[in-house]
Amino acid sequence: MRTWLRLGAAVAAAALLTTACGGGSGSAPQAGEDGLTPLRIAETAGAPLNFLTYGDEQGHFANAGIDLDISSSTGGATVIPQLMSGDLDVAGSNIVSGIIAISQGLPIQMVSAGSSTSEDPAQDFSALMVAPISTVTGIGQLAGQKVAVNSLRNINDIVLGNQLQQAGLSYDSVQFVEIPFPDMAPAIQRGDVAAGMLIEPFVTVAEGQGLKIIGRPYSDLRPGLQIGTYLMRQDLVRSDPDLVQRFQQAVKATADSIASDPQSFRNALPRISQTDPGLAEKVRINLWRGASDRESLQLVMDLMVQYKLIDAPVDLDQALAG
Repeated sequence: MRTWLRLGAAVAAAALLTTACGGGSGSAPQAGEDGLTPLRIAETAGAPLNFLTYGDEQGHFANAGIDLDISSSTGGATVIPQLMSGDLDVAGSNIVSGIIAISQGLPIQMVSAGSSTSEDPAQDFSALMVAPISTVTGIGQLAGQKVAVNSLRNINDIVLGNQLQQAGLSYDSVQFVEIPFPDMAPAIQRGDVAAGMLIEPFVTVAEGQGLKIIGRPYSDLRPGLQIGTYLMRQDLVRSDPDLVQRFQQAVKATADSIASDPQSFRNALPRISQTDPGLAEKVRINLWRGASDRESLQLVMDLMVQYKLIDAPVDLDQALAG
């Protein structure tokens, strides 16, 4: 059984900030002279960050009266202390980190869905990958070995834990090692780790280097699984429900625009993320819905209880805003 020390430390730090700072600024951002409300948000580098950048570029947030100030993060629980201190108004995280924080009593809510994986497993934007020379063909052969993840103690533990169980192994039979996505394929090639859990565009880049896919962790748990979520402090949700609704509308508008015209999103990737044009044509595109998917949340929470990451599922009626 793993101890969730890092996530626990992040939650504890956020709790201390809640006590010291009163749970953030306590007041909603005020509209500027241009009539737009400034909103500071951090999102995980890669496809999740590209989604926000594209939506902002396309004017969906401005149309909702929001001036979005976007920054990049490594994801997971790392953004929650920034949210609680008032340095961020919205934190793009994953549903596991969000649920754990809520279960620990932090006054935050999930206001909208972030990234989901495709309904088509072949288009899953995640992949468990091994080196070209590796003889490993499935996660069941990784017992006792190191597996790279971008952030410890988050959604990776759940989806990889599910794969391990399906292979007849225990939840803690591999050692997770934190390595940023850009550095993960080289670490696999060097043999620093036996495998790595990557997302796009890093999956397609790694394929071009000869790395092999041995599993699709997200869709293996559930096709269309919601992975990401946007978190806000309760004080902001309660003080300005109109702002929350406008943010939700902008996220939904961005999701709808990508779903209806994915090629335009691909065409934008070289511009908004410095992705090579040839690579942009190959990457698997995430599924974005806008609204939170309760079936995904319930499925993941059940596994979190099974793995003893939380004592009981949180009340989704309380955890979800709007």
